[in-house]
Amino acid sequence: MKPHPAADLPLDPALVRRLLDLRDKGAGMAALLVDLGAVEHADDPRFSLSLLHYLESWAGPHPREVFRLPGFRVLVIAPVAARDALERGAGALAHVLRHHSYGLVHCRVYDLGTEMARLIADLMPGAAEAPGKSATVTPPVSGATLGRLLEMERTLAGANVEPLLREETLWSFADPAAPKAVLTELAVSLDELDSRLDLALHRDDWLRHEVGAMLDRGLLRHIARDRGGAKRRFSFDLHIATVLDDGFGDLVRTIPGEVRGRLTVELASWEAGLSPPRFTAAVERLTDLGFGVALDRVPLEALDTLDLNDADVDFVKVMGADAPDPVRLSAGVERFGAERLVLWRCATAAALDTAFAAGVRLFQGYAADERAAATPAAAPAGAAPPPEDTGPAAAAGEETEESPPERPGLLARLLGRG
Repeated sequence: MKPHPAADLPLDPALVRRLLDLRDKGAGMAALLVDLGAVEHADDPRFSLSLLHYLESWAGPHPREVFRLPGFRVLVIAPVAARDALERGAGALAHVLRHHSYGLVHCRVYDLGTEMARLIADLMPGAAEAPGKSATVTPPVSGATLGRLLEMERTLAGANVEPLLREETLWSFADPAAPKAVLTELAVSLDELDSRLDLALHRDDWLRHEVGAMLDRGLLRHIARDRGGAKRRFSFDLHIATVLDDGFGDLVRTIPGEVRGRLTVELASWEAGLSPPRFTAAVERLTDLGFGVALDRVPLEALDTLDLNDADVDFVKVMGADAPDPVRLSAGVERFGAERLVLWRCATAAALDTAFAAGVRLFQGYAADERAAATPAAAPAGAAPPPEDTGPAAAAGEETEESPPERPGLLARLLGRG
């Protein structure tokens, strides 16, 4: 890992304005400067973001502003009440990284009421990103949890995600007598990964989120390499941080433009709620790159107050329930349109019938699959093929995708060597 260069570029104007403001009003504020320049894989944006999330978790309920600086450095500004917690978090981060042989972290804490000049001198002129503000209240992440993430980072770097992929069809019942497959969702099964590597992801939301985001790049590589030739339409989840990362454009340019036109990226509604401006920026970036966009995992009870912040999305996917509220569904159809509102995780025939009566025409889940399979006129284009297809159509060369065979050896399968 190369140490950060002595940058001679001016600081970003947004950071300069904030520092000038704090020069006169710094009393009661503190700053933490973290240098990851000597840490292994600090140049991996997803990995460094996980370290930053770990550090932020120590701030608890205190508001903070985060600036990512050149040379793999991070500046966190927070009320002085958070100073001790951030300092402990930085110490815990340094200890865990050193314990796992990832290198040394250099940290320094400043009281901005008395040490602004020292902070500016230590920052040195350099380019900085605009700050991201967060008021998310989370408990501090333990060093053991970060240690498990570091172990996973080494295991999953460059891993082949295909053994972890699951497919599920989004069906249109606009004509109930002839359901049509709209697209196929590709999902990395974290439950499958959890069961194979015994990570206990179901008990740790932070670790589950970070591992999922770590797999985003593997999923994009898989799509570019293995799905580009298919004529089917696919959707898949990505984290907003992945989309807004500086390297995202270069990563997706390995996917031809005509293929991107058949791909829909699904962004989780809870991430959109945390920062509407970042959600809007992610939607705009995806649209500019030629992707469709869906808002995923919208709670039914939140549908009537959902604010898309003027973002243009192709689908709004509402979480299914055994007894969905038809009044809310009907209002959702009126607001977003039957061509956009999806009942996701539609697990029972009763839920499907209730939603259909309320005007919903797009469904995804077991009940939709069963209803479509029971309809002779269902159009399967875009649905996952049956596990075994040795009939005349396959022999004639129709495009099919077989499920990957079982491969011996867990690490061999994860690393694509099976």
